[in-house]
Amino acid sequence: MLGRYGRDASSLLGIEIASGCVRIAQVRRHKGRYEKMAWVQQAFGPPSAGDSLREPDRVVAALRSAHQSSGSHQRRAAVAVPASQVICKICQLPARLGSQQVEAHLLAEADRFFPFPLEDLALDFQVLGASRSAPDAVDVLIAASRHSALQALQAVFEAAGLDLQVVEVDTIALRRLMPVESNAAAGLLRVEADGATLHGWQQGMLPLRREVLPDALPVGAEGSEGMPWPQRLLVVGPAQSAQATLARLGQACGVPCEPLPDPNGLVSPDGGMALACALALGGLT
Repeated sequence: MLGRYGRDASSLLGIEIASGCVRIAQVRRHKGRYEKMAWVQQAFGPPSAGDSLREPDRVVAALRSAHQSSGSHQRRAAVAVPASQVICKICQLPARLGSQQVEAHLLAEADRFFPFPLEDLALDFQVLGASRSAPDAVDVLIAASRHSALQALQAVFEAAGLDLQVVEVDTIALRRLMPVESNAAAGLLRVEADGATLHGWQQGMLPLRREVLPDALPVGAEGSEGMPWPQRLLVVGPAQSAQATLARLGQACGVPCEPLPDPNGLVSPDGGMALACALALGGLT
């Protein structure tokens, strides 16, 4: 289930369980554009400290209410987990291997790649293409998490009457909203009322994610916590917060900053609906 990268998400509900809020988006492609079929935010009380799944009954009730309000008959869903909770690596494997052989190879090497037992491993992979660093090899993106960590998420969806089909990495899903012409040096800053999240991608796909406070955005090209500061920053969030962030970043470190362009013909999502929108677009890109 983990990291399916939206391969079968063409008609799924994109769902985010945020702090004190559930968001649901569903889109379709029509005459070359993307249209909203469902677009709902459902609060379930003041934001809780830490993981919202610590209050599963409230989340279940919010999911049921949001789904009913959406008017959608779809019950198959895609959700994302933070990149900070998933181990992502890029490795090189022989180009001649088929998908089953790739999976077998990764499972055989799991002890080397991941610090938890095979019986608790939820793993998926995506072949990115020919490797530039190794001849006759392909680059493979691996995403892995503890299976036990996903069980609580699965239980919440089941209790809400929804069928959780796809679990993605949030930073990888959000990359769908980035303009095609953006490069690896560009980052996405998602601004919300209680903070902001900086997303970046190494080697074109490997996710990098940092939580930052709204009044304490990191400054400087050297970066920190192993994440380099992007050379260009696209911002998505409420209009006032986005403008303030653009001005502050531009003055502080000279990084070119601009609002995230309207993605795929949809009305530009605010900072809240961006991830749900990206999940809903997963199988349509």
